[in-house]
Amino acid sequence: MDVKKNKDIIMSVLRENSMQLYDYQQKVYDETRQAFKQGLKRVLVVAPCGWGKSYLFAKMTADTIENNATGEVLILTHRTELLQQHKKLFQDLNIDTNRIRIVSVFTEKNHIQENIKPLLIIADESHLSMANSWQTVINYYNTYTVGFTASPCRLDNKPLGDIFEHMVESVSVDFLIKNKKLAPYEYYAPMTVDTENLKTVAGDYTLVDLEKLMCQNYIYSDVVKSYQRIADNEQCIAYCVNVKHAKETAEKFRKQGYTAECIHGGLSSKERDRVMQEFRNGKIKILCNCGIISEGVSINNCSVCLLLRPTQSLALNIQQSMRCMRYAPGKTAKIIDCVGNYSRHGLPTTKHSWSLTTPPKKHQNLTITGDYAIRVCPFCFKTFKTAPICPYCNQEYPLTEREIKEKKNIELQQITEQHMKELEQQKKQKRMEVGKARTRTDLIRIAKERGYNMGWVWKQCQIKGIK
Repeated sequence: MDVKKNKDIIMSVLRENSMQLYDYQQKVYDETRQAFKQGLKRVLVVAPCGWGKSYLFAKMTADTIENNATGEVLILTHRTELLQQHKKLFQDLNIDTNRIRIVSVFTEKNHIQENIKPLLIIADESHLSMANSWQTVINYYNTYTVGFTASPCRLDNKPLGDIFEHMVESVSVDFLIKNKKLAPYEYYAPMTVDTENLKTVAGDYTLVDLEKLMCQNYIYSDVVKSYQRIADNEQCIAYCVNVKHAKETAEKFRKQGYTAECIHGGLSSKERDRVMQEFRNGKIKILCNCGIISEGVSINNCSVCLLLRPTQSLALNIQQSMRCMRYAPGKTAKIIDCVGNYSRHGLPTTKHSWSLTTPPKKHQNLTITGDYAIRVCPFCFKTFKTAPICPYCNQEYPLTEREIKEKKNIELQQITEQHMKELEQQKKQKRMEVGKARTRTDLIRIAKERGYNMGWVWKQCQIKGIK
């Protein structure tokens, strides 16, 4: 295809219509178009959960259809819940979907040779795009592609540069909270679960070990008590290890009088729809989830996330912990981290350095002074950036055993460093004194003071040319 024709198609793929965007969304749109104009074909848009990614790609889709007489846009997703959510959004925005295909990536892969090459592909939740199904579809069509994600790395923390050529980043979580696009949050860590001896495969803990760890009666008891104390009777999604864990968690909550259900991929579409609808309308209070509501699903009335799955995956942690932060007037989200994921990944407002070529840096929870960067108050269980006292309940707290040990190590290191500096300064002064010596008598005096033999005096006289 010649350059002029290629640019004409680019301009028609993303030419704006009257749908209005926020300033920060418009900026991302403009940068994406500019990347296409420069000859790139695969752009990854990175924006926090709740930023409005589906609204932006709806506009991109509408613009492309409006400005091309033929052709279609392909929107790929991986969950039935997301597929239905996107279709409803297009319906609410009065966007004609006759030339828009919103389909499961698995369906598209299985029927890939039956469809025409799309003008534009929208890849939702693109942190999953390194999976075989996604790669097959994107590589087969080899057309203009825009990916959307809040966490631009695979679930094993590897980057996405094998799929995407360019990354466009938008505003921070802090910005969205301050501008009332996301709900403010309180982050609690009321329990300690020891993950030190868990095995890892592909960069995360094995499900077998996680099940053994989390399916213990004392843990279930602490989880229910933590919810009762912190967020009693609020709409809550509990993120569980596997189906067994999700079912047992729901049962523990039901025994305490809460309406609780389990949702997982083994349920029929009809049953999943029922459970989701009853959770949205408040009939179900606790939704125990296994692998269904980790990405993209919008549930505005949910105000609590209960983290019951320890994970080393930054992408998974971001997708799960922020699911309760959809904005509503007066709402304060509560994240109850029962497994210490904050110590591995930080808080929702922790900033990360994203790249298409290198994995994100691991979160360091100890500062250079030996304090925890993020601290849990032992009195109110809220987490916060380290401070002399808890900013929530104003209680002073004791240092942990690990902090005390780390501070001692740092003090020893500082003493050693200071000692080395002093030694170096002494050596420098000695060198300067020898340098200033002009006679054999001066050198003999220095040798006697330092305990040097007369051979050193003879050698220095030779160097200095003293007879």
